[in-house]
Amino acid sequence: MSTDTTGRSPSSLQVVPGQPSLTPTPIPDAEPSPDVPVPAGTGADILERQFSRRMEAVETRWTPRQESLANQLQHTNETWDDIQASEQRQPRYSSGWFYWPFMVALAVAEVPINRFSFELFFQESPAVALLVSFLVGGLLVTLAHRLGMIMCRFGYNARRKNWWGEAIQVALVIALIIALAYGVSILRQGYLAFITQPEMVFGQALESQQYGGAAIIALKSGLGLDGWIFMLINLAVVAVGVSAAYFCHDQHPDFEKVDRQKRKLEKQAAAMRAKRADEEAVEKRRFANQMRRLGA
Repeated sequence: MSTDTTGRSPSSLQVVPGQPSLTPTPIPDAEPSPDVPVPAGTGADILERQFSRRMEAVETRWTPRQESLANQLQHTNETWDDIQASEQRQPRYSSGWFYWPFMVALAVAEVPINRFSFELFFQESPAVALLVSFLVGGLLVTLAHRLGMIMCRFGYNARRKNWWGEAIQVALVIALIIALAYGVSILRQGYLAFITQPEMVFGQALESQQYGGAAIIALKSGLGLDGWIFMLINLAVVAVGVSAAYFCHDQHPDFEKVDRQKRKLEKQAAAMRAKRADEEAVEKRRFANQMRRLGA
């Protein structure tokens, strides 16, 4: 019977039936490393999200205002188109920066013309006489503005309304202008007559401070040559105001207003677009600088 090198027979090394076999346990090469949490994003991703939020804030701030302005401008453009199609022309009017200062200058020009008319009542208060003169001049210029506007739009209103209503307005305004100019002229004539050749009754009324009686005496005398010349000067100033009102406004009562509104809204829309573009440009430059610094 053969034996191995250990002196035991081969049968002695066999596995006995019914006994569990031994399984070798593998030895790991190294301990597993714990899971390290991965950051939600890199620095570039964070900067991009911040940039997106800032751009959304700009859009939220400006978009509703731009949409509202765009709706107003669209409505105004539709009205402008309707009037332009009806009139078949462009609007014609002057700038308000010319017209209103010009009318104020006319009112101021009336002050030295009418000042002596009120020296009769305000001899002790020249400043009050100047103020009243300016008020009278302003009233004359206002009436001139009104008359010029009625005459400018007389044809349009006469076609769409009763022409006699417009004619009555013209007559009333002209009557008011003539009456006011006549009254101022006769007061000035009475005061100058008292200065040059004072009458006894008129002088006594002034000395006793009965200015109402003095005014009645002056009014009874009627206009002489000097008074008529003075009245024509006043009416000439009023005529200049009427001409300015006539030629500086559009004949259609709404065309000028709509065109001014249209230009105003267009300027506001352009300014709003520029401001939004500036804010967006600032955010883009900031993002570009941050990304460049991150890359460095």
